[in-house]
Amino acid sequence: MGRPIKMVYEASVATFLLVLMTFQYYPVTESAGCQYTVSKGDRYQLTIALLATSHTDFTRQKVFQENILLTGELSDCFLPVQWLYLFVNESLHLERDGWVSVRAGIEQAVTNAAVEGGNLPAIVIGPYYSNLAMELEKLNITYVITENKGYSWIDKCRVTDPIPWKTLIEIPPPAQGQNTAIVDLFRSQDWFTAILMMPASAADNQECQDLINQLLNNSVSLIPFSLEPSSSSVTKVIRNIVKNAHLSRQNQIIVCSPRDTKDQLIEKVLQEAGALGVLDDKEVTFLFVDPTSRLEPFSSASTMHALGLLSARCQVLAFRYANPPDEEDNPDGNAIGIDAGRVVTLGLHKYLLSQIGKRVSNKFKRLEFIAALRKVKANGLTGLISFDENGQRANYTLELYNHGGNELYKKIATWRPVSDSGNATDRLNITGEEEEEVIKRPLGLFPEIVKIVAVEEYPFVMRRLFLNGYMKSHIQYEGFTIDLIEALSEELKFNYEIYISPENSYGGMNADGTWDGMVGEVMSGNATLACGAISITSAREAVIDFSLGVMSTGVNILIHKPDESYNIFQFMKPFSLQLWVAILGALTIVSSVYFVLDYWNGEARKFTFKETIWFTIGTMLKRGSDFVPTPVSQRILTIGFSFFVIITVSSYTANMAAFLTTKKFAETVNSFESLASSRTMSVYTVRHTATEAFFQKGTKSEYKQLWSRIRRGGLVSDAAHGLAKVVKDKNAAFVFDYLINEGAQNRNCSTMAIGSPILLQEHGIGMMAGAPFKTRINVAILKLKESGFLAKLKKKWWDDKRECQLGKGKLTADQAQFGVKHTLGVFIVSLFGVSVSAILFISKKITFAITTRYRRYRQHKEQNRVNNANIIGQDHVGTPC
Repeated sequence: MGRPIKMVYEASVATFLLVLMTFQYYPVTESAGCQYTVSKGDRYQLTIALLATSHTDFTRQKVFQENILLTGELSDCFLPVQWLYLFVNESLHLERDGWVSVRAGIEQAVTNAAVEGGNLPAIVIGPYYSNLAMELEKLNITYVITENKGYSWIDKCRVTDPIPWKTLIEIPPPAQGQNTAIVDLFRSQDWFTAILMMPASAADNQECQDLINQLLNNSVSLIPFSLEPSSSSVTKVIRNIVKNAHLSRQNQIIVCSPRDTKDQLIEKVLQEAGALGVLDDKEVTFLFVDPTSRLEPFSSASTMHALGLLSARCQVLAFRYANPPDEEDNPDGNAIGIDAGRVVTLGLHKYLLSQIGKRVSNKFKRLEFIAALRKVKANGLTGLISFDENGQRANYTLELYNHGGNELYKKIATWRPVSDSGNATDRLNITGEEEEEVIKRPLGLFPEIVKIVAVEEYPFVMRRLFLNGYMKSHIQYEGFTIDLIEALSEELKFNYEIYISPENSYGGMNADGTWDGMVGEVMSGNATLACGAISITSAREAVIDFSLGVMSTGVNILIHKPDESYNIFQFMKPFSLQLWVAILGALTIVSSVYFVLDYWNGEARKFTFKETIWFTIGTMLKRGSDFVPTPVSQRILTIGFSFFVIITVSSYTANMAAFLTTKKFAETVNSFESLASSRTMSVYTVRHTATEAFFQKGTKSEYKQLWSRIRRGGLVSDAAHGLAKVVKDKNAAFVFDYLINEGAQNRNCSTMAIGSPILLQEHGIGMMAGAPFKTRINVAILKLKESGFLAKLKKKWWDDKRECQLGKGKLTADQAQFGVKHTLGVFIVSLFGVSVSAILFISKKITFAITTRYRRYRQHKEQNRVNNANIIGQDHVGTPC
């Protein structure tokens, strides 16, 4: 007893020291805890570097800082951002040393800023420098591009440096796209000639050269002029160009000024055109090209008035990827900066989601963050934001605006890079005289926009990762419920807006009798309809009305998929132990009967004890025997025994195939009863749901046991947190709506839904009690059911989203192939037979050898005795008396 007590004492001391070390190295923080790290007290350290030109120029950088918001789950998982300023010349020495001093400059900046841990930044935000991009790729640092070229240093822009860097994320659309849009405009308007003015510096006109090449390749005749913006004579040169163009009726004038904030070519051209009266000629079209889409001369009403644009009769056109800054959406013109900050925020969210189901770590994985960032899709100030596999902006929209006269800021056309056919009409959409923004459906069932409250729950309602606060369309979400609402709005002719229920709650009754969540929103009149995975219950039906059921549902269990287990003797599993004993007994009885029936045959006897055993076993294994019984009684017995063998072997073969092609799992819970009896499983469900109410009021003993464990820390805010518990903890069970659990099982291959559903209910659409439109909604739902629309939606959001199976009716790789582990027991039995036969053979040989030697020994001894006796007899005969 002394040694076990000592071992327990040592284990207790070790555990105490481990806990003490844990508190020492992982102190408790104010964070609510991050579910993606090893310890809930741990948080990632995040350092973000901002490129700047000098110690006094932080205007652009403040925009990034204000729009990278670590709130909610991000605040649980990340420490406050450590901001680091990298000065392109003072810190990195790009202009002096190129790429040589980049890494040393970053490390020195980290040291000077006393960055905690001395870690290099995970993200660098700023304009594009090719040498910096090269070094950041070596360090796996994400490079978020806000401009296609550096601030002032002479460097290649992205037009002439299209290298697919692995760590690049480009927020601005590519300049080549804007140039292609201009070419498409020329082709659509049948313009074949133009005057083009651009900076003389080869470093500043790289985008302009690309535009010239595209125009020439599309048969547009150009007269290009290179201007020196800083020259004292530039004004006179511009005046002569504009005057000669007007006199020669060259009505298309392009001003390409990639760095117009520095060169101010646009303003100078407009000033001279106004002085010459060209702005009053409605036949003239000015087309201004600034890839940054800032267009400073059009940024304020006072500037435009001074340039004479408010009374201009000519067309003053420019493609923009951001709305004009005088609109309330973008008052300061920092659209790219705002979008860059929000994209980084969404990328951090996606990074956290990508860690679900993986081995948790306290180290921020930079390459996985880059991959997550490139999957961001958002709707920002610069339009739809998404990226291709190289991190370049994709699926963006350029809008052609008129910036003069009575049609000030009128949208002329939209351009999208959606066609590879070379057909300009596929990319450019001319709006003409139409006033188009959002085409609303004619009002039908409701006199105004319907407010619909929902709960985010996969696969019913899921956010489509648009930037909050800048949505121009009501479609912010996707999922089964969203498709259903869209179909109902088409059928019943109404417009709608969707918002998420407070605290993402379905709705439960509080202690004071009030309701919260979706039910409370409908009762208070904040929402007209409540849609989603909301179950119709008697308690809810008492305070609000519900439509007909949309989908049948129930409650089952989601658990972590147990490890596969194999029994080396699973070839014995097709038959039970009792059946094996019965077969062995049958063999014994048949052998005995054969022995008795042949016992009195005398010398003709064949069924000796040994031969009887051999005959019955050989027949059972379909091997046969060297002889056959001849008496009628023995033949009848043989026929019955053979029939018994055929049925037994056929049954075994069929069951054996099923056992070997079906995966076996370790012992786990498989029902609510086994879950209730398990002492190691933690049980979770979502608060303020029908599932919680069911277990709270459950009368069966197992439901009471489950509720007692749920209320001790088993209530989570939504199904996503319940899924995360199951993914991280093999001893966690999530009890909830089986449709939601099935969707989770389809996406997370480490989980599985088990148990027959209980609490069978219907999902419905909630509305105010006594709502007059209830009947029409019910009729619309019936139509959708009868047309098969709801069945198609079910297939779309469950069956088609399945990621964890190869397909219905197909076997997985592990099931389709047998390995040694499946039939190891058979090899062991065969080896046992070989071993026994070898032992018997060797034993027989040894016995024979010993017997032979003993027999020879006895013979030799007997021969010696006889010889000795003969010698003695001869001696007696020859001796005289």
